Amino acid sequence: MTADPMKPASYLVYEAERRAYPLNDSPFSIGRDANSDIIIREPAVSRSHAEVRPDADGFVLTATGATGTRLNGTPITTATKLSDGDRIEIGSVEITYREGRLPLGVSVVDTATTPTHVSDVMTRRPTITNPILGGGQAAPGKKKSAVWTLLLLLILIGAATWYFFGR
Repeated sequence: MTADPMKPASYLVYEAERRAYPLNDSPFSIGRDANSDIIIREPAVSRSHAEVRPDADGFVLTATGATGTRLNGTPITTATKLSDGDRIEIGSVEITYREGRLPLGVSVVDTATTPTHVSDVMTRRPTITNPILGGGQAAPGKKKSAVWTLLLLLILIGAATWYFFGR
């Protein structure tokens, strides 16, 4: 399915969160799994519960998981073509299929893109580290000094000695 500039954009609108998820040429998954495009955290929802796929003239809804996927109140068992305004019910969640304009107050979710580079040790940047545990790297131009560490340790030992024996 190629993008037709004359055809309006299609979205799945998650009513409870007031978010719109744009649909494109790739399948769109709904379920409890963390890799789903819309995640529904309910025990009655399977990990891969439903999927919206592009079709020659629009999009179709397929129930891929356990029973319980409804389209406009009717349970579905086979791939069903979606029309503007159709209500998809999965568990207690209601998702609306929209073509074209979105209702007011709905924000469009920017879908994640795949990284353009290969992630390896050389492309990772340093994250938060703890210098006490040995995970930190000295800042450029600064050397770690054992003298300052020893001096701090002596001050702490002196303070502890005075506290316990000097009073």
